[in-house]
Amino acid sequence: MKFNKLAKTLSVGMLLVLTLSTVVGCSSKEESTSYNEIDSTKTIELVGENEKTLVIDVRGADAYAKGHLANAINIPFDEFEGKISDLEGYKDQTIVLICNTGNKSGKAGKILVDKGFAKVYNAEDGMEEFDYETVKYANITGSEFEKLAAENKDAVILDLRDAKDFKKSSVENAVNISMDEFESKMGELDKEKDILLYCNTGTRTAEASQLLEKNGYTKITNSVDGVKEYEFKLVK
Repeated sequence: MKFNKLAKTLSVGMLLVLTLSTVVGCSSKEESTSYNEIDSTKTIELVGENEKTLVIDVRGADAYAKGHLANAINIPFDEFEGKISDLEGYKDQTIVLICNTGNKSGKAGKILVDKGFAKVYNAEDGMEEFDYETVKYANITGSEFEKLAAENKDAVILDLRDAKDFKKSSVENAVNISMDEFESKMGELDKEKDILLYCNTGTRTAEASQLLEKNGYTKITNSVDGVKEYEFKLVK
């Protein structure tokens, strides 16, 4: 009798330990691989906070070129895992991922969380499921912008910061047009040349890029990172 009672007690205890271990194990696993699903309303809200948010469109380059969210850079899903190292500087920043249906962007979200990214959001309403406002000009990160500006010697590099900031230092060969004068002066820009834009936070250049696009300019590249967010090599 006593043996049976002891055996039962031990069995119950073991069962509780196993159950707790399973719960804790599942919970830990879930926390380490979870990202946030968001609808179109939340997606638009976060995308608008371009100083705090990096938006990544994981569709193919052709789909991206036909139209994408205003502040979205493009990293096709097939290339995504190989380019994680390029995103290390954004590890503590809000990241919004989007594709056509939320499927590939969800997989990309899991990859980021597994790599230690903390604020990852997946747009479950993809580009084919909601009528987002889109643009066609290209967005790139600060490091990509700096590389492109150095390589493309024929490009027009526009600095949209205030004149006082431009006079202190700027990207090499950049031309300064303040945002207050941009609409009246953009007609002087050559539509046949690549136009690269940067500012303090990416807000002014996003606005200017949209103005250029609406006025028939097609070779536009905007840096989503401004000089306050990325350490550009500036010259005096």
